[in-house]
Amino acid sequence: MSAFSSDSLASRIQDIPRVYDEAAAGRLQEALGGIWGRLPPSAQALARAVGGASPYLSRLMARDAGGVLALFERSLEATLDSVLEAADRAGDADDLAYVMRALRKAKDEAALAIGLAEIAGVWTSLEAGAALADFADAAAGAALRAALRGLGSKGLRNADRPRCEEESGISVIAMGKHGARELNYSSDIDLIVLFDPEAPALGDPLSAREIAIAAARTLVRLLNEQTADGYVFRTDLRLRPDPGVSAAAVSTRAAEAYYEAHGQNWERAAFIKARAAAGDRAVGETFLKALRPFVWRKYLDFAAIEDIHSIKRQIHAAKGGEALEFYGHDIKTGRGGIREIEFLAQTQQLILGGKNPDLRASATIDALAALNRAGQVSDEALEKLTAAYRYLRKVEHRLQMINDEQTHRIPRDPGGVERLAAFLGEESAAEFETRLTETLRNAHDLFAELFEREERLSGEGGSLIFTGVENHPATLETLEKLGFERAVDVSDTIRRWHTGAYRATRSARARELLTKLVPGLLESLGKAGDPDAAFVAFDQFLSRLPAGVQVFALFANNPHVFDILVRIMTISPYLGRELSKRLHLIEAVLESGWPGQLPDPESFLPELQNRLVKAETYEARLNEARRWASEQNFEIAAQLILDLISPEEAARLFTAAADAAIQGLLPVAREEIERSHGRIEGGLAVLGLGRLGAGAMTASSDIDLVFIYEATEGAVSTGPKQLEAADYFIRLVRRFLTALSANTEEGALYDVDMQLRPSGGKGPWAVTLASFERYYEADAWTWEESALLKARIVAGDAAVCARVRGAIDAVIARPRDSAKVARDIDDMRERLLSAKPATGPWDLKQALGGLAELDFILAFHALTAGAEVGAPPPGIRAMAGFLRDRGVIDTATADVILTASERFEAVMQVGRAATGSGFAPENAGEAMKTRMAAACGVSTIEQAEKSLAALQTAVRSLYERTILAAAGAPDLPTGWKS
Repeated sequence: MSAFSSDSLASRIQDIPRVYDEAAAGRLQEALGGIWGRLPPSAQALARAVGGASPYLSRLMARDAGGVLALFERSLEATLDSVLEAADRAGDADDLAYVMRALRKAKDEAALAIGLAEIAGVWTSLEAGAALADFADAAAGAALRAALRGLGSKGLRNADRPRCEEESGISVIAMGKHGARELNYSSDIDLIVLFDPEAPALGDPLSAREIAIAAARTLVRLLNEQTADGYVFRTDLRLRPDPGVSAAAVSTRAAEAYYEAHGQNWERAAFIKARAAAGDRAVGETFLKALRPFVWRKYLDFAAIEDIHSIKRQIHAAKGGEALEFYGHDIKTGRGGIREIEFLAQTQQLILGGKNPDLRASATIDALAALNRAGQVSDEALEKLTAAYRYLRKVEHRLQMINDEQTHRIPRDPGGVERLAAFLGEESAAEFETRLTETLRNAHDLFAELFEREERLSGEGGSLIFTGVENHPATLETLEKLGFERAVDVSDTIRRWHTGAYRATRSARARELLTKLVPGLLESLGKAGDPDAAFVAFDQFLSRLPAGVQVFALFANNPHVFDILVRIMTISPYLGRELSKRLHLIEAVLESGWPGQLPDPESFLPELQNRLVKAETYEARLNEARRWASEQNFEIAAQLILDLISPEEAARLFTAAADAAIQGLLPVAREEIERSHGRIEGGLAVLGLGRLGAGAMTASSDIDLVFIYEATEGAVSTGPKQLEAADYFIRLVRRFLTALSANTEEGALYDVDMQLRPSGGKGPWAVTLASFERYYEADAWTWEESALLKARIVAGDAAVCARVRGAIDAVIARPRDSAKVARDIDDMRERLLSAKPATGPWDLKQALGGLAELDFILAFHALTAGAEVGAPPPGIRAMAGFLRDRGVIDTATADVILTASERFEAVMQVGRAATGSGFAPENAGEAMKTRMAAACGVSTIEQAEKSLAALQTAVRSLYERTILAAAGAPDLPTGWKS
């Protein structure tokens, strides 16, 4: 026994855990063979405890029995020095495969020595963590040296010198627990690789970058890659500046610029623990010194303090309250865990450390003590937090020593808990549970005191933390509770918002405001039919915003509007895109007190005229009209998809907005013409047809217009550039069409269709009333006459408008041959089916039994009965009621038309409002499907399709009984049967 001196590991054993698995302990004893008898009883007892609890350490010991004896014979300090020297020497080899083997062998030796030292009570868990950090420094330095030597002639100029990395211009910054020298037993290491682009050893800046990036990648591979010999450390570079876009190594200049412009408070917190650990330490220390004003801000403005506090408020913390779950509890990130204690210290350090350098300690225990000396942490709190931190770190290490796993969770099975309790030296699993639970509760209650006086930025269901480079487990759990199936994607995206990935989130103020909005946003989205799709819609909205502060401030100060707008985006990503493109829509919604009372159509024209008067130029008036119309149409569409107004009300309001735009801009166009050409004796009537004339405009309807004028014979304009009447009114119409349809910086107002004018696309843009009457007397087709059934005077000179209305009524009131009308209509229907077939069951305009056939049925009855009953009012419902009341159609026919038109129009209105085109279930989210089903008076989209199909069958049957029968068709065409 003389080989075991007083400073040997065997002689310094203080703690020996009880054996959990006697059989496993016996197998390790057998594996150690002859050396077993050479170990003193204390070392044998320790070995049996390790063998009975830790398969990982047992494998290391069984692999090298002689090494185990030497380990117990030597002092820990000598062993660690030897291991550090071996790791350092590995970096001198030219063969990278050899370097990897040597570093992994050294890591095994370090892990066994440090593990036994901690289990034996020779070192505390924190002292063991410091030793692990020292080994990580040595391994990183050796790996960098080997990487630089491996680059050969393309690399470092002094690569052949001993310890070439130390003057290379490349520095390895240790972050997190590695930087603070408090690594956990199976920890990964967070590194930032920086380089000085002016370093002589790296050549010119371009070469410097290429060398540093190549060296960083090799360094990570040497440490991180899993081989037959295991790995050294899982190595993470994600704490480097802007990790989503930056290379593996970053220049010191670029890093300083990033932190100055975009650095976040969580990054400031990360640098509290930063340390130049390997490579050219002088470069790293110079950089960290330059970064001190960023980390330790002497004067924090309100926004900075608010942001630091917001990090805390994202954590769901309540004193006492819900019971702690012991089995499966995460002692790092769970309630009362290691992260809470570290966080408590770091947030106070960030706020106070700028003015008090004594608070800048990197290690957690030291930071708590410094805060106590500064009067920020009471003596009682310091005692409890320090004891809790030390015990939790001990539990963490024992957990990881079992199988060398990066785990922080208490086992969920009783056997696993019993093993851990024995390994920790606890008397029983029950006593372990009691002690750990009390430790966690004490730590959490002290932590929760930070939150009692602050607005909570967590959700009611749990924490919502989106700082750092990793997704927080508690946050993912909260998101899943809220209904998100892709919680990781949601968390990744929100963390990307906070890095300034979008224009709207680049400023610190914007990110601060967004942080406040996120909990309410997620809770609102969680109520959607498809929360994940709703979140994607909001993300798309955010990505398109040109700036964020103004919008986020509006949302923050008007949470009810924010909630409503989120609901809109949930149902209609299309309207979300419109919002992001036109921020004035949000302002308009807020100014109108929306959603309040329905907009008053009577107020539309006065409102628009008031805005047009204030615009000083023609172009400004066009832009103002577009802004006004987009605000009205957005509000109408939004209220429709939220089911705050009916489809029929929406049609009335969309039409009123179009009327106001036409009536408001006609004088603007006329003023422009009069400026050059003066006035002329005569007047103009603007005739609306199609959906505009029928009062059935949707969110995406174009407008069908016909322009009819009258002028005194031989009239000439009065301006400096005189024009005859035909040229004058054509120029007026062209200018007016430009005012309506031209693309300005605010987009287009309406697409204008003039195909319904006399002679169609070949006819003049404006026609005289006399030529209009002659055309319909001699040349008009039946379908053109039927189009006049939807004609409505929208704007113009009163006298001319009255005469045009009389001319239209006269056309409709002519006697007609029923069979010819039916044949003409059927011919037109067939042409439409051929030219524009329905794209699917939801394309109700052209589908068999759809809106087109409803129009044709009514047109047939109105044209053939016009001589007796006169011109009906435009619009399907109004026309059907008119014809029913005059006995032209019976009640049953009217009922089919009214029921089908109401349902078809609802689908058209809601679909176009929500998508800008038409509804297709395969492209719609669950929220949109639910809204469309409700518009159809049912609860599911499948029921809606069945309902629509039944209505289409009824309409198709009515078409056949009306049009085809009147046309005298002996047999229905094959493709037309119901």
